[in-house]
Amino acid sequence: MSPLGMRPTDRSEFGIAIICALTLEADAIEALFDETYDKFGRVYGKQSGDTNVYLTGRIGQHNVVLCYLPGIGIGSAAGAAANLQVSYTRIHLALVVGICGAVPFPSPNTEIILGDIIISDCVIQYDFGRQYPDGFRQKSDVKGILGRPNQEIRTLLAALKGRRTRRELEAQIYEHVQFLGEEEHVWQHPGLVHDVLFEASYHHKHHQQRPGPTCICFDPTSTSGVVCDEAVQKDCSSLGCTGNQITRRRCGMNATTKPSIHIGSLASANTVMKSGEHRDKIAEREGIIGFEMEGAGVWDSLPCIIIKGVCDYADSHKNKIWQDYAAATAASCVKAFLACWTPRTTQGNFNMFIDLDAHNNPDLYSW
Repeated sequence: MSPLGMRPTDRSEFGIAIICALTLEADAIEALFDETYDKFGRVYGKQSGDTNVYLTGRIGQHNVVLCYLPGIGIGSAAGAAANLQVSYTRIHLALVVGICGAVPFPSPNTEIILGDIIISDCVIQYDFGRQYPDGFRQKSDVKGILGRPNQEIRTLLAALKGRRTRRELEAQIYEHVQFLGEEEHVWQHPGLVHDVLFEASYHHKHHQQRPGPTCICFDPTSTSGVVCDEAVQKDCSSLGCTGNQITRRRCGMNATTKPSIHIGSLASANTVMKSGEHRDKIAEREGIIGFEMEGAGVWDSLPCIIIKGVCDYADSHKNKIWQDYAAATAASCVKAFLACWTPRTTQGNFNMFIDLDAHNNPDLYSW
């Protein structure tokens, strides 16, 4: 980390990497840079053979390298993380940032709504296992395989679980979200009227019979929720998805649009989760609170935290209405998060200190 006001002289002075799979995710991060140093390696370059594309700059007191992925998925993230370590050899914290699907009720007293932020303290690769003739069997010790965050990260997450500390961070996040919304219309809150949660068993399909041949959406013999190809491509209003909506306290008449933070286990896979029933089964079995597609590729390569904004409920009704806003809340969380964390070098090793005073108060821990 260079003294404030001085740009890094080379790549060795960058300690934090931010990894994004989608352009809309990276756009929100770049908009919150306090200073941009270099785009596409014109100034700092990269090692021969490194296929990554980088943007470097400063967020607060931290020199940050933003790494773009060539696509979504664990393999894409793993390859980028490997290249990153070749060109930027002193990365001590990698943040995988973007959008995700959420488990709407991870516990009886907890609601997650669209625009909230999920921060990982564990990653479970739920598509890691073996395919047998009678079905897929997940490997049972996935948590052990992916390991756990290092001590510095665990200490920071412990501090952020305190009620007072979390509220302070959420207030900072909201300020950054408001700034982004003023910068670009796409980063504004879409409105709670568009935050619709259906019962897990209520599928995204045609709900009104049309003239002509009978659509497979209405097949009375189907027990697996088969839907036609046309329905998969249409939105809920076009299909008549209006029934079996779940009422939630946080989406009521006087509800706030301020995003909340949730710290817990994230499920990571190369599969897009679009089934409320499968979502709930995996959540109950593994204790996860969200689904994403890149974290497992970085988790064991670099000290890593996943920060994702919730853009859907990982069910068949998922759409893109909330993606830009969710990317904005995730990026805002990154900026607030980095303001809480001050690294220093001691004989080549990085240590971390918590600046928020709630860490030492055990009464604040309620998560």
